[in-house]
Amino acid sequence: MYQPIIAKAKSKKLALIAVSNKLLKQAFAIAKSGMPYDENYGSRLF
Repeated sequence: MYQPIIAKAKSKKLALIAVSNKLLKQAFAIAKSGMPYDENYGSRLF
């Protein structure tokens, strides 16, 4: 998640914030749904 943001010439601080925000949202969704974490889960939006 981190490397593509850095590759787009964004600052490292911005990349860290973006990655931490994404991980926090994923953790909250897992806790809210009550389902176990599945590394191979694919988004239904795409």
